[in-house]
Amino acid sequence: MNSAGQRTLDSPAEFAACRDRFLASPLADTVLRWNFPNVSRGTIEQQAQGLHSTEEFQTTYVNPALQRILGQTSQGLSISGLNQLPVDRKFLFVSNHRCIITDAALVALNLLASGRGTCKVCVGDNLMTVPGVTELMLLLNGVSIKRSGSRRDVYSSAQKVAAYLARQITEQRYSVWLSQSPGRTKDGNDHTDPAIIKMLSLHAARSPANFDKLHIVPVAISYEFEPCAVQKVHETLLRRQHGSYQKQAGEDIAQIRDSLVADKGHIHLAFGQQLRLDGAAGDDVVQEVVDKIDAQIWRNYHVWNSNQIAHALLTQGQPDLATPYAQGFIRKLEQQIAELTSIGLNRAVVREALLRLYAQPVFNAHKTEVAEAVAP
Repeated sequence: MNSAGQRTLDSPAEFAACRDRFLASPLADTVLRWNFPNVSRGTIEQQAQGLHSTEEFQTTYVNPALQRILGQTSQGLSISGLNQLPVDRKFLFVSNHRCIITDAALVALNLLASGRGTCKVCVGDNLMTVPGVTELMLLLNGVSIKRSGSRRDVYSSAQKVAAYLARQITEQRYSVWLSQSPGRTKDGNDHTDPAIIKMLSLHAARSPANFDKLHIVPVAISYEFEPCAVQKVHETLLRRQHGSYQKQAGEDIAQIRDSLVADKGHIHLAFGQQLRLDGAAGDDVVQEVVDKIDAQIWRNYHVWNSNQIAHALLTQGQPDLATPYAQGFIRKLEQQIAELTSIGLNRAVVREALLRLYAQPVFNAHKTEVAEAVAP
């Protein structure tokens, strides 16, 4: 715990201690053996002792691991908008959230590769409770966001986090990655939670000028094949049925593993433009920030053929289902529907929820087009 009151790494000594704890964990054995199968553990540990920062750790270990994962589980990554952002400025990247690890890692490592340095990554404290995983999140430059505990403790922690994140940007230390909502999108509807934006303003007056200082840039990440689609639909339907969902022990960790090894198809990472606010104050400026983030994410989300097919099936459109691509995608959907119905869920309800998970970005893009067409 550093002086700002949240768990993160801010000094070489903190980094070294975290690095050594990670290397001593069972998770490190799995990660390093998979990523460097022909290198001895002793050689890796000796090399690691020469690393003194999160940037060096990411370059040496995380980037090769991510490139290998993408090579084995995707058809490639495309990027837009990053080259339009000034290299000498730090930003608050508010992103949609589809995959627990890959979303933030893709942003951080592409910032690093483009000469902008890595970024701080905001992580819910639910992921900071398992030995090995905690250290890995911190080595990814994580900042723990407190979600559990008394309202007073959560509020106090949020104030400290807000001030800490603002300093990273205004003092030109790091950019910051922040999910637009407390967890991943489970129903396909990428929407910014106003509570996240309010949290950002806890350190200062809620004004356009203070939000402008954060250099907010929306980021849209889109996967051709939704990570953990079965688990997301399962959670969505149980929430709808019972009003809440109780995660099982180890569920997040299992989904991290599943999302890393699953077929992702093509991936697109779209960096938007820095927000320009119109001058509202108080709750009005919060809503303006929310609306402008949503509009950019919805507009910049890359709609794949999978999204278009699901949208057409859901709306009784006329997709060409005879193509090899459409047939393959429908087989994938049928396999996922079968998996969910095997645990007692209604087939029609499952099918609609799964199609909507894929189709919602198309609905959102249409909303943005309509709103922009009627805007003065």
